[in-house]
Amino acid sequence: MNTYEKAISITNLDGTMITVSGRKLDLLNPISEMINIQDISSGLANNSHFAGQTPKFFSIAQHCVMVCDEYAIQNPNAPHEMKLLALLHDAAEAYIGDMIKPIKVFLPQFVELEYKLMTAIAERFKLPIDTLQSIKPYDLWAQNVEFNAFYRGGKIDYLDPQQARRVFLDRFAEYHPGPYEQ
Repeated sequence: MNTYEKAISITNLDGTMITVSGRKLDLLNPISEMINIQDISSGLANNSHFAGQTPKFFSIAQHCVMVCDEYAIQNPNAPHEMKLLALLHDAAEAYIGDMIKPIKVFLPQFVELEYKLMTAIAERFKLPIDTLQSIKPYDLWAQNVEFNAFYRGGKIDYLDPQQARRVFLDRFAEYHPGPYEQ
């Protein structure tokens, strides 16, 4: 067996992945120490929203910034942790991608995996995971704006992955109470 065959062998599939920062993330049993904002920003900035079915590249990171900004506009006195939760509401997708809803509803194990990741992410950044549903109206607002821009001639700015990552990390720095990994 050559090196390539060994690397992709089914016997090597243990539910873990190596992130851009070099961390090993156990997708089946994630813990907060495995989570890194650089990995999240990279994963979200380099993955397309709407399964890539957009006129131009539109990242999940840009979507998350839109949700965060709208939440902050509508709730200017909300604690920073809630604004950060709005930014990180789709952070699990940095590791497992953006599965579109028509497929996700048929895969309850995927939803469970996504929730485990979100729980580890919330713990890592000391966020109230039990209030994640309160972000949903802002998520739906952003999706509606995006849908209108992508399919009905509406206007939206498109950021390339590097720009989206930079803006995402700027928002994170604005709302996170302390230093973070570079």
